[in-house]
Amino acid sequence: MNDTEQNATSALADAMTKAAQEAHDREMGAMPAPAASIEDSPVRMSVEHLDLYYGDHHALKDVSIDLRDRQVTSFIGPSGCGKSTLLRCLNRMNDMVKDCRIEGKITLDGEDIYQNYNVTRLRQTVGMVFQRPNPFPMSIFDNVAYGPRGLGIKNHAELEEIVEESLTRAALWDEVKDKLKQSGLGLSGGQQQRLCIARAIAVKPKILLMDEPTSALDPISTVQVEQLAMELKKEYTLVVVTHNMQQASRISDSVAFFLLGELVEHAPTAELFSAPKDSRTSDYLTGRFG
Repeated sequence: MNDTEQNATSALADAMTKAAQEAHDREMGAMPAPAASIEDSPVRMSVEHLDLYYGDHHALKDVSIDLRDRQVTSFIGPSGCGKSTLLRCLNRMNDMVKDCRIEGKITLDGEDIYQNYNVTRLRQTVGMVFQRPNPFPMSIFDNVAYGPRGLGIKNHAELEEIVEESLTRAALWDEVKDKLKQSGLGLSGGQQQRLCIARAIAVKPKILLMDEPTSALDPISTVQVEQLAMELKKEYTLVVVTHNMQQASRISDSVAFFLLGELVEHAPTAELFSAPKDSRTSDYLTGRFG
C-alpha cells in the first residue's frame, strides 16, 4: 500500500469513528458545540422565491436560500425532492431541458443570472462536477487544458502551469505527473473524479457545484474527495448534493433539507443535525422516511 492509500485509509477510519461517535451522541441526547453563524461570510449567490416547472409538474416551490463565500453548503433530502434540480439552476443547466420554466431570481454577486447574463461566462464562474466521473476521451493534460484553451489561452508554457496548478489543487498531481499524455479514461474512478475537479477549477471559477460527487466511488476515494472539498473551500464556494448524512455532517458549514420541492430548513450543520426546527427534518434525519 502506498502513502496515498495509507493516508486515505487512516482518514477513512477517523471519519467512521467520528460518525459513529456523533450518532451515539445524538442517540444519547448530547448536544454538539454551538456552531459559527453561517452569516459570518458574505453572500456569493442568492436564490429568491424560485419556482421551477417541468411542463405541469411543479418541481421547485418558492425556494429562497443564500450561498455564502468560502463555505460548503450541502443539499440533503430524499430522491426527487428537488435538490439536484436546484443545483442545475445555479449554472442554468436546466436551460437545456424541454418544457422547463423558471420563475423567481438567482443572483451571482448581485447580478441576475437569468437576465442578460452570458451563459458561457456563467459556467466559467460556476463550475460543475457530476455524480459519475466524466473525463473527456483525451489525455490527462488535454482534459485540464480544455477549458483554458476555450478561453483563448494558447501558450503551451502557460497551459502547463495551469495544468500543474489545477492538478495539484485537486490532489492528483503527484499521481499523474509522469503520465500526462495518457488517457484520462485509464485512471481509477476516484482519480477520474479528481481529474474532473481539476478540469472544473482550471478556468478559475468562484463557485463549484458537486452533484453527489462520491456516490459512485469506493470508501477510500470518497475520503479523498471529501478532504479535497475541505481544502477547496479555502478559495471557492462549494454546493454539494449528497444522500450521505455522515458526509454532510463532516464537510458542510451549513445544510439545507429539501422535501417535495420545498426548502424545509437551512441551518448551520451542527444546529440542523442536533436541533432541527421542523419536525419533517427530524423525521428524515432519524430515518422515519426517505
